[in-house]
Amino acid sequence: MIDNILVIGYGNTLRTDDGLGWYAAERLAPDPRFAGATVIGRHQLTPELAFDVSRAGLVVFVDASHGPAAGTFTIEWLQADAGNTTGWSHILSPSSLVDLARELYGQVPDVAVIRVGVESLAFGDRMSPAAEASLPGLADAVAKLIADHPARPGTVSVADHRRA
Repeated sequence: MIDNILVIGYGNTLRTDDGLGWYAAERLAPDPRFAGATVIGRHQLTPELAFDVSRAGLVVFVDASHGPAAGTFTIEWLQADAGNTTGWSHILSPSSLVDLARELYGQVPDVAVIRVGVESLAFGDRMSPAAEASLPGLADAVAKLIADHPARPGTVSVADHRRA
Protein backbone atom coordinates (compact mmCIF):
# COMPACT_ATOMS: atom_id res chain seq x y z
CA MET A 1 0.00 0.00 0.00
CA ILE A 2 1.49 3.33 -1.03
CA ASP A 3 -1.24 5.78 -0.07
CA ASN A 4 1.02 8.17 1.85
CA ILE A 5 3.63 8.48 -0.91
CA LEU A 6 4.10 11.80 -2.71
CA VAL A 7 6.12 12.09 -5.92
CA ILE A 8 6.83 15.60 -7.19
CA GLY A 9 8.43 16.03 -10.59
CA TYR A 10 9.31 19.60 -11.36
CA GLY A 11 10.96 21.75 -14.01
CA ASN A 12 10.37 24.13 -16.88
CA THR A 13 8.81 22.34 -19.86
CA LEU A 14 9.83 25.23 -22.13
CA ARG A 15 13.56 24.64 -21.48
CA THR A 16 14.07 21.21 -23.08
CA ASP A 17 15.59 18.84 -20.47
CA ASP A 18 14.74 21.13 -17.54
CA GLY A 19 11.16 19.86 -17.94
CA LEU A 20 12.25 16.28 -17.24
CA GLY A 21 10.73 16.17 -13.74
CA TRP A 22 7.39 17.32 -15.11
CA TYR A 23 7.50 14.74 -17.92
CA ALA A 24 8.51 12.03 -15.44
CA ALA A 25 5.44 12.84 -13.31
CA GLU A 26 3.24 12.52 -16.41
CA ARG A 27 4.73 9.08 -17.07
CA LEU A 28 4.48 7.88 -13.45
CA ALA A 29 0.92 9.01 -12.71
CA PRO A 30 -0.86 6.37 -14.86
CA ASP A 31 1.67 3.60 -14.09
CA PRO A 32 -0.11 0.88 -12.04
CA ARG A 33 2.95 0.56 -9.79
CA PHE A 34 2.05 3.99 -8.38
CA ALA A 35 -1.65 3.37 -7.80
CA GLY A 36 -2.53 5.02 -4.51
CA ALA A 37 0.45 7.39 -4.58
CA THR A 38 0.03 11.08 -5.27
CA VAL A 39 2.10 12.03 -8.31
CA ILE A 40 2.21 15.68 -9.34
CA GLY A 41 4.11 17.78 -11.85
CA ARG A 42 5.03 21.38 -11.13
CA HIS A 43 7.06 24.05 -12.84
CA GLN A 44 8.72 24.88 -9.50
CA LEU A 45 8.52 24.04 -5.81
CA THR A 46 6.37 26.55 -3.97
CA PRO A 47 5.34 27.05 -0.31
CA GLU A 48 1.85 25.73 -1.06
CA LEU A 49 3.31 22.22 -1.37
CA ALA A 50 4.40 22.20 2.30
CA PHE A 51 1.01 20.88 3.44
CA ASP A 52 1.14 17.92 1.04
CA VAL A 53 4.75 17.21 2.01
CA SER A 54 3.85 17.24 5.72
CA ARG A 55 1.14 14.60 5.21
CA ALA A 56 3.34 12.13 3.34
CA GLY A 57 5.42 9.32 4.78
CA LEU A 58 7.77 9.42 1.80
CA VAL A 59 8.35 12.21 -0.70
CA VAL A 60 10.32 11.65 -3.90
CA PHE A 61 11.44 14.75 -5.78
CA VAL A 62 12.49 14.39 -9.44
CA ASP A 63 14.44 17.19 -11.11
CA ALA A 64 16.90 17.86 -13.93
CA SER A 65 20.51 18.55 -12.97
CA HIS A 66 23.89 19.44 -14.41
CA GLY A 67 25.53 17.04 -11.92
CA PRO A 68 25.12 13.56 -13.41
CA ALA A 69 26.00 12.69 -17.00
CA ALA A 70 23.15 13.25 -19.48
CA GLY A 71 20.55 10.51 -19.18
CA THR A 72 21.86 9.16 -15.85
CA PHE A 73 20.59 10.01 -12.40
CA THR A 74 21.55 10.11 -8.75
CA ILE A 75 19.42 9.41 -5.71
CA GLU A 76 20.06 11.20 -2.44
CA TRP A 77 18.21 10.74 0.84
CA LEU A 78 17.76 14.07 2.60
CA GLN A 79 18.26 14.25 6.34
CA ALA A 80 15.92 16.29 8.51
CA ASP A 81 17.65 19.35 9.97
CA ALA A 82 15.61 20.31 13.03
CA GLY A 83 17.65 23.47 13.58
CA ASN A 84 17.26 24.85 10.08
CA THR A 85 14.74 27.60 9.37
CA THR A 86 13.55 28.52 5.95
CA GLY A 87 13.55 31.87 4.26
CA TRP A 88 10.29 32.72 2.59
CA SER A 89 10.35 32.61 -1.17
CA HIS A 90 8.14 31.74 -4.09
CA ILE A 91 10.68 29.15 -5.24
CA LEU A 92 12.06 26.52 -2.87
CA SER A 93 14.56 23.66 -2.95
CA PRO A 94 13.47 20.19 -1.79
CA SER A 95 15.23 20.64 1.56
CA SER A 96 13.75 24.09 2.20
CA LEU A 97 10.27 22.81 1.31
CA VAL A 98 10.67 19.96 3.81
CA ASP A 99 11.93 22.43 6.43
CA LEU A 100 8.87 24.60 5.76
CA ALA A 101 6.58 21.59 6.23
CA ARG A 102 8.24 20.95 9.59
CA GLU A 103 7.95 24.59 10.66
CA LEU A 104 4.29 24.93 9.67
CA TYR A 105 2.90 21.46 10.39
CA GLY A 106 5.42 19.73 12.66
CA GLN A 107 5.84 16.79 10.29
CA VAL A 108 8.93 15.65 8.39
CA PRO A 109 8.64 12.76 5.92
CA ASP A 110 11.45 10.65 4.55
CA VAL A 111 12.68 12.41 1.41
CA ALA A 112 14.57 11.17 -1.64
CA VAL A 113 15.77 13.51 -4.38
CA ILE A 114 16.42 12.08 -7.83
CA ARG A 115 18.54 14.33 -10.04
CA VAL A 116 18.64 13.44 -13.74
CA GLY A 117 21.54 14.61 -15.90
CA VAL A 118 20.65 16.99 -18.72
CA GLU A 119 22.00 17.41 -22.21
CA SER A 120 20.36 20.76 -22.98
CA LEU A 121 18.52 23.58 -21.25
CA ALA A 122 17.93 25.55 -24.45
CA PHE A 123 14.52 26.96 -25.27
CA GLY A 124 12.28 24.21 -26.59
CA ASP A 125 9.37 22.01 -25.61
CA ARG A 126 10.98 18.60 -26.18
CA MET A 127 13.57 16.72 -24.18
CA SER A 128 16.87 15.51 -25.63
CA PRO A 129 17.10 11.85 -26.67
CA ALA A 130 19.29 11.11 -23.61
CA ALA A 131 16.74 12.61 -21.21
CA GLU A 132 13.86 10.83 -22.94
CA ALA A 133 15.75 7.52 -22.76
CA SER A 134 16.22 7.93 -18.99
CA LEU A 135 12.48 7.89 -18.23
CA PRO A 136 11.88 4.09 -18.13
CA GLY A 137 14.83 3.52 -15.78
CA LEU A 138 13.75 6.49 -13.71
CA ALA A 139 10.25 5.01 -13.31
CA ASP A 140 11.82 1.71 -12.21
CA ALA A 141 14.04 3.53 -9.68
CA VAL A 142 11.08 5.40 -8.17
CA ALA A 143 9.11 2.14 -7.92
CA LYS A 144 12.06 0.51 -6.15
CA LEU A 145 12.44 3.45 -3.74
CA ILE A 146 8.80 3.09 -2.79
CA ALA A 147 8.96 -0.69 -2.48
CA ASP A 148 12.12 -0.52 -0.35
CA HIS A 149 11.04 2.48 1.73
CA PRO A 150 10.37 0.79 5.08
CA ALA A 151 13.74 -1.00 4.96
CA ARG A 152 15.91 1.91 3.84
CA PRO A 153 18.90 2.86 6.00
CA GLY A 154 18.73 6.14 7.88
CA THR A 155 21.91 7.57 6.39
CA VAL A 156 22.38 9.71 3.32
CA SER A 157 23.46 7.69 0.34
CA VAL A 158 24.07 8.73 -3.23
CA ALA A 159 23.95 6.18 -6.02
CA ASP A 160 24.75 6.64 -9.68
CA HIS A 161 22.37 4.92 -12.06
CA ARG A 162 23.01 4.37 -15.76
CA ARG A 163 20.78 2.74 -18.32
CA ALA A 164 22.32 -0.32 -19.91
